[in-house]
Amino acid sequence: MPTSPQHKGGMIHRFTVFLLVLALLMGTLVVRLWLLQVVQGARYEEMASGNRIREIPVEAQRGYIMDRNGSKMVVNRLALSITATPDEYKKLENREERVAELAGLLGMEPEAIVRKLEQDLPQHEPVLIKKDIDPSVWFFIRERQQDFAWLQAVELPVRDYPQGEETRAAHILGYLGEITREQLEALRDKGYKIGDIVGTSGVEAYYEDMLRGKNGVYCVEVDALGRSLRRLDYLSRDPEPGNNLVLTLDRDLQRVAEESLRDGIRLARSFYDKENECSYPAPAGAVVVMDPRNGEVLAMASEPTFDLSEFVGGIDEDKWAQLNDPSSHYPLNNRAIVGQYPPGSTFKPITALAALTWLGCSPYTPFQCNGEFKEGEFKDYPKRCWGEHGHIDLRNGLIQSCDVVFYTLGYRLYDMSKPQGNPASPGSEWNNLLQNMARLAGLGDFTGIDLPNEFEGRVPTPQWKRDFNINNPNPDYRQWYPGDTVNLAVGQGDVLVTPLQLAVVFSALANGGPFYRPHVGKEILTWQGERVKEFAAEKLGDLTDPANPLGISVKPEDVQVVREALTGVVRGKGTAAGTFSGFPVDSIKVAGKTGTAEMGIGKSPTAWFACYAPGDDPQYVIVVMVENGGHGGMVAAPVARRILEHLYGLPYSPMLPSQGD
Repeated sequence: MPTSPQHKGGMIHRFTVFLLVLALLMGTLVVRLWLLQVVQGARYEEMASGNRIREIPVEAQRGYIMDRNGSKMVVNRLALSITATPDEYKKLENREERVAELAGLLGMEPEAIVRKLEQDLPQHEPVLIKKDIDPSVWFFIRERQQDFAWLQAVELPVRDYPQGEETRAAHILGYLGEITREQLEALRDKGYKIGDIVGTSGVEAYYEDMLRGKNGVYCVEVDALGRSLRRLDYLSRDPEPGNNLVLTLDRDLQRVAEESLRDGIRLARSFYDKENECSYPAPAGAVVVMDPRNGEVLAMASEPTFDLSEFVGGIDEDKWAQLNDPSSHYPLNNRAIVGQYPPGSTFKPITALAALTWLGCSPYTPFQCNGEFKEGEFKDYPKRCWGEHGHIDLRNGLIQSCDVVFYTLGYRLYDMSKPQGNPASPGSEWNNLLQNMARLAGLGDFTGIDLPNEFEGRVPTPQWKRDFNINNPNPDYRQWYPGDTVNLAVGQGDVLVTPLQLAVVFSALANGGPFYRPHVGKEILTWQGERVKEFAAEKLGDLTDPANPLGISVKPEDVQVVREALTGVVRGKGTAAGTFSGFPVDSIKVAGKTGTAEMGIGKSPTAWFACYAPGDDPQYVIVVMVENGGHGGMVAAPVARRILEHLYGLPYSPMLPSQGD
């Protein structure tokens, strides 16, 4: 049947529409292909490569830590380690079983592994599970990579302590640990991420920025299952090691300081505390050896101490609990900078300076010691001296550490310091003469040493006492009494110092006025040995300079009076004369002061000895503290003598105690 013209025209119209639709579809496809291949080609190529190429971070080695003579105290070694990739972990079908299997191999809790892998991390970057694992476990995982595709058996750098350094200078060197969330918040802008290992204490923490290197990366091509096919060196970047840190410490002197302190603690425990009817417990102690001319810390010991090697690869939870158990006496605490104690009679040089400055005293101002102090309010309740010194002057009062002399000075300083009218009035203005002298010498404030967590000690004032007891309903506790200043004059009461702060005070005396900020960092070197930075001496204060915030100063001749008296402490009737019997004090002049600080009812006193040598040209300041160890001349002074014998190449003598304060 012939096709009508109308029907034929309809077919042509439909065919035309079909062609137009087809052309539109083809055009859309061409445009889409053009967009994919031309406009967005680079992006999709990068995405494809991202699925094919995996970047593996390469941890940079931290810088070495050396003593002042170049002896290495902290180095690195490669440790067998296991890492896991979060995105591969999340692909596991039997995830709980695989994690439990790994936990059993590594001796970890499964929850600890899960916490590491389910943090807010880049999912393609390996996360450290454990360092320093058993070699048999490491090889087991590596040789069965097809069964552990989500894990990597790698070698990562860890700290190492050559020649037994794990028991030396642990508090100064410090240890590493996994970064905390608090640290991460502070360091995120420096490229840190969760799981990074950072310095946690000591110079490892303080000089983290300088010791930390720049991580590298190596790239591998992987198949669809995430298995490595080949390494792509042209895309890899080598890590850059961190800078090396040279310390002011002398490693041999550090060893002697630590060993001598342990001997001193053992010596203290061999004596009987008659008052408390037991042996002196002497649970802890500290030593500081410093160069007064520039503030360089030559040795710093704290007992009890700990083994740094136990932190390598992550410390065991039981060991961590033991280190923080009160019965262990907190070995992680560096008592040289965080231990705060009454200084006892080592404070008396400050009282002597205050008396020479404000009370019109001379070295020969006379006093009478019958074993008791009964002036004013103390008539019915006298304060006792450790001996009966009879007629004695200020100079010999310091040499023999006569408490009555310094009680008397404290009482007079109270009278000069108290305000007119009612001393208890909140608006009363105190002169705080003795306190200001203590602050002028550097007490009651941070020394600024380049170690974390230093404590500032305490110099009590009437204002401090009111504030401290503000909530006490008894107003007597908020009032400053004559006894408060009298106690302060002999280093008792509420005054607290750290061994390092006392070393600063004796540095000022050694130098005749000026003193410097203590520091343990000497210089920074690149890993190739080029100097990056040298730490210069930084003046902290000066006893004789009136241009200070307190507006007071001491006459140089008054400082010299105290210096000369301190040289008598190790001779004749001095409280450390017995300890220094046989020591060549004529050729090597030693200026020192013993101290015995009462610690409260039922507690044995803390023993102190502070000294510098040689007296005519000081190069060393030594401070020794033995907590609850008895008398300063009995146990602390012998430790200082042993250290001086090492410094001057003398044969070691038996530790001989002195009688007295």
